[in-house]
Amino acid sequence: MAGRLLLGVAGGAVVLGCSADSYRRSADREVFPLVRDREQRALGYTPQVEVKPDKAPAVPAKVYEKIPLTHLPPPETAGIEAAASIVPYGVLGPQYPQAGEEPGFSDDFAAEMEVPRAGVGDVYGPPVPEAMRRRFDLFQSLGYATQHSRGYRTQMEQLYLAALSVTLQRHLLSPIPFATTGLEYTGGQRDSKYQSALAATGTVGVKQQLPYGGQIVAQTLVQFVDALSSTSVGGESAQVALSGSIPLLRGAGMVNLEPLIQSERTLVYQVRSFEEFRRQFVVDVSRQYFRLLTLQQSVSNRRQNVANLTTLLERTQALFDAGHLNFLEVQRSEQALLQGENDLSDSLANYQGSVDNFKLILGMPVEEDLDAMPSELEVNVPQLEGRDVIAVAEQYRLELQTARDQIDDARRQVAVAQNGLLPDLNVTAQTNFGNRTLVSTPAKSFDDRASTYSAGVTLGLPVDRLAERNVYRQSLIQFEQAQRSFADLRDSVAAQVRAAVRDIRAAQVSLDLQRRGIRLAERRLDYSLELLKRGTASARDVVESQSSLLSAQDNFSAARATLQVSVLQFLNDTGTLRVDPEAGSIGRALNPDRSHAPDASEERQSDPRKLTDAGR
Repeated sequence: MAGRLLLGVAGGAVVLGCSADSYRRSADREVFPLVRDREQRALGYTPQVEVKPDKAPAVPAKVYEKIPLTHLPPPETAGIEAAASIVPYGVLGPQYPQAGEEPGFSDDFAAEMEVPRAGVGDVYGPPVPEAMRRRFDLFQSLGYATQHSRGYRTQMEQLYLAALSVTLQRHLLSPIPFATTGLEYTGGQRDSKYQSALAATGTVGVKQQLPYGGQIVAQTLVQFVDALSSTSVGGESAQVALSGSIPLLRGAGMVNLEPLIQSERTLVYQVRSFEEFRRQFVVDVSRQYFRLLTLQQSVSNRRQNVANLTTLLERTQALFDAGHLNFLEVQRSEQALLQGENDLSDSLANYQGSVDNFKLILGMPVEEDLDAMPSELEVNVPQLEGRDVIAVAEQYRLELQTARDQIDDARRQVAVAQNGLLPDLNVTAQTNFGNRTLVSTPAKSFDDRASTYSAGVTLGLPVDRLAERNVYRQSLIQFEQAQRSFADLRDSVAAQVRAAVRDIRAAQVSLDLQRRGIRLAERRLDYSLELLKRGTASARDVVESQSSLLSAQDNFSAARATLQVSVLQFLNDTGTLRVDPEAGSIGRALNPDRSHAPDASEERQSDPRKLTDAGR
């Protein structure tokens, strides 16, 4: 007997001599000719397809960590903070002289650029057609979107589902009770002497999956047999059984914990993904919000432009009546006014369409009324000089950290697939004790003489491991793919960071140039108005000056919005955009209470013109 056991173990050792590398070579010998044949049949030639002969990577202990380390950015100044007051997005620069007024321009540019503070009841931007409207600033918009955005809710559900999977894997490694009960009727005819009986059985037990492979089961079986005929025998029987099976090769060790480890790590990845979504969500909502403010400014600028062109038409008409201009200048002024009114109509339609798109982002019904309410913001432009921003992104970007950890996942999967190539070598044991069934004893009367026990070793030779071989080869390829995916993502992140740096610098330059452009356009307009008054300039000069001012004002609004969004995008690209409640107004807005984003029913019961500094 011992010799046979030794022979079986020796056979298993021979099989173990078939290394994982031999399985890889076996897969390559079958796959490459098959690919070349199908290429020739499908294409008429054989493009080169090469898969390197990868070897199994080393598996350090850290790849089995359930919660991989996440690098968190240090506390820094928030990119955008709420200022102390709410201000309008009114037209930039001074109001231009009406008919009969003297044009003037001060050298104090800072005073001219000062925007007056808003009163509590002031309304800015395009006219409000209805009294009851929602008026959101940036932080109120974020608070409302957090509660109502469909995409945001979907991401929260994905996080919940990932955590749900962890609870299942943890449950499978805990003691699991089970219980069954049943009734069985048996009977027979003449050959079985018309025996009939009714048996009631019940089983109660608990099973425990062992962390490193195998299972232990403890159960109690009770049976009561009621003889329904005189030829049948009734009785009671009870057994308590304890059995176990432990693998020694295939399925043994850390590979048995792979479902739990992967589910735990996937939950961490989903937490990171949700945080990445929240950060990008802030950027997207902010981008649309600042676009609305820019369009509001555009509407206001064009409304002022129409007023100025109306004044120009009145002036040219007066000068024509006085004999200082020909009628062609009056017609040119009227044509410019018509074009200005058309531009105002187009800008209003563009603004209203953008408002509807903004509602979709926030999760607000499009039939609701909404105005983007401007608020003064403090933009903290990050220090770009002397910082290796790409290194910062590589350390703190959550997406990169997940891709780096997924390389460890792929490395661990190679080890799992390699374990699947091993023989099945299991140790089993079982013991039973209960009452004696040869005599009529009650079920509760246990007797040691009825006890039985057994133990054994089973060896399953890996005669057919084709499926496992393919899984192993696939895991090697997926490991290489994970490394390439990380390298691609790292390069992509580096490109994003470099682009974000360029965007900030370009926005800063553009903002300064547009300020100077507004000043120059204002001087040009004042000068052309003065020349027109003296009769030495045409209406075309005034129209062109007014058009230049309008363009400079629009560009300034766009540059200001671009800088604000670029700062947020840079922080997001480098992984340093913090959106937790302790990080500033944005973080508090993403954890809104009822004061940040009231329900429609509550808001409509309150005064819609009472504005609050939400999220401060």
